[in-house]
Amino acid sequence: MEAAYPGMKVLLANNLMMAYNQAEAAQPTFAFVEDGFTRLPEFEMMLALFSAVDTRWVSVMDSPGATPARQSSPLLNVGAGIFELTKADSPRQFAQYYDMMVKAPRRGAPARTSASAPPPPKRDFKKFILIGSSTGGVEALRSVLVGFTQNCPPTLIVQHTGKNFGPGLVSLLDRICAAKVVAAEDGMQIESGHVYVAAGQTRHMGLSPRKPLRLRMKEGPPISGHTPSVDALFTSAMPYGKDVVATILTGMGQDGAKGLLELRKAGAATFAQDEKSSVVYGMPRVAWETGAAQKQVSLARMAGALLQACKT
Repeated sequence: MEAAYPGMKVLLANNLMMAYNQAEAAQPTFAFVEDGFTRLPEFEMMLALFSAVDTRWVSVMDSPGATPARQSSPLLNVGAGIFELTKADSPRQFAQYYDMMVKAPRRGAPARTSASAPPPPKRDFKKFILIGSSTGGVEALRSVLVGFTQNCPPTLIVQHTGKNFGPGLVSLLDRICAAKVVAAEDGMQIESGHVYVAAGQTRHMGLSPRKPLRLRMKEGPPISGHTPSVDALFTSAMPYGKDVVATILTGMGQDGAKGLLELRKAGAATFAQDEKSSVVYGMPRVAWETGAAQKQVSLARMAGALLQACKT
């Protein structure tokens, strides 16, 4: 590739974590991805990053006729994984795919708020938002948080992901959210305009038992099969039931359903993502069928539903 395109910088990665870090730093125009990587659950993070920085990608199969793990991606506008190459293909064929993909129309750069613009007045919200998500949750969280304002209610998120991908998820969400997205740390006082994320950590995230509300990161065995656990977060918020707006997004299993039911009984406003917009309708299904969620909401309407519930 370097010989065919003088001046091109080519980066190589032999594991998904290395690939993610390189892509985040370099924001490449194009990526060839070994199909084995695309089969990993954490590849969802790569897809979201590719979407955020408008990187085109193509799967590289082990052999002709093999079935690709992902034939296409809903996260990119053009050509994401639609075409597959094999490791036996010639450099010329790789170059042809590269030419085709990089010449396709690209998205316009998203509008950014001027750095000199004064921040909106800080608001003291009486309510705060809790979100739990798993498989498919990275893109779901992006869809929700892009609708949040700079002075949104304090928001706490538990996302199931690999242990090394937490910082990358925080950085990814901070790119697209007007509010400040940070990794959850013990003792943090929650504030409006901030989103606190527990992902890939070895401790459960919860809330202090009295105000002012602070994060409590606690060691312990997995709860509902996970660390951090959505159920752990939700149950810790039970003393503040009427001040809570909580939702469960796409994901496998049932983590969060029990805690969401307890929150509803305590007076919280509770939601679950609907089946049609869920990548995996597992956690939301259990939340709905057990009566934990008062309402099912599509992903496209979730941000508005959460913010509106904080006003009532």
